[in-house]
Amino acid sequence: MRSYKETPDKGDLVVAEIEDINPHSVYVNLEEYPDKKGLIHISEVARSWVRDIRKHVSKGEKTVAQVIEKEDDNGSISLSLKRVNDKQKSDKMKEWNKERKAEKFLKKVAEKVDEDYEKLYEEISFPFQKKFGTTFDGFEESLVNREEVKEIIPEDYLEAVLEVAQNNISLKKVKLEGDLKIRVPTGDGVSVIKEVLSTGEGAEVSYISAPKYNIKVWGRNHEDAKKTMKETVRDLREKIQDHGGSFEFQRA
Repeated sequence: MRSYKETPDKGDLVVAEIEDINPHSVYVNLEEYPDKKGLIHISEVARSWVRDIRKHVSKGEKTVAQVIEKEDDNGSISLSLKRVNDKQKSDKMKEWNKERKAEKFLKKVAEKVDEDYEKLYEEISFPFQKKFGTTFDGFEESLVNREEVKEIIPEDYLEAVLEVAQNNISLKKVKLEGDLKIRVPTGDGVSVIKEVLSTGEGAEVSYISAPKYNIKVWGRNHEDAKKTMKETVRDLREKIQDHGGSFEFQRA
């Protein structure tokens, strides 16, 4: 899967395939940047002293490197292997493997809408990367936030994207819960509370005993669930206070 950026920035982690090795350098192709090549000097291969580069890397191997200098006059990008720790390498390779899946999703969408596959990079993949970080995350987001996805890709492709996502992604949702105390000191307070709570999109609010309620929200991950909880609670608090009521929230 190609990146929407023409070239990586200094500090970026990139997936690199070892193309050639000489006694003092390693030459690589950058998988996310098809026209870009990188150079890893022997001093950036490992944290320990390197006697023989070939004991650390192999031709054809895919690995993760960090950009330490952008393109030189020859179009080569300086990279480092030793500055990438095990967790960074693992996370980047997981992301890369998910993007390879997303590339297949993109091809399925192209077939459904009878559109040139390369065009969909510009229309779907790149907008997803800019908004959500990766193309895969964009497809995943379409399952839980159709309206947000609708704002960034052409409407002609939306249904195909949703169908492909539904058929190929098993969404694991994270649940967060909290406790609410809501009071509206008016004659129609109970009706007001019911009306306000019924407008909490993306959340489930259940009655416990006056004035206590339980709220549940779901997200693609913990951060997404936290964001939904924060936005939902803020919205409910504003509506209750607009009616002269009091609103308390506490995470369970």
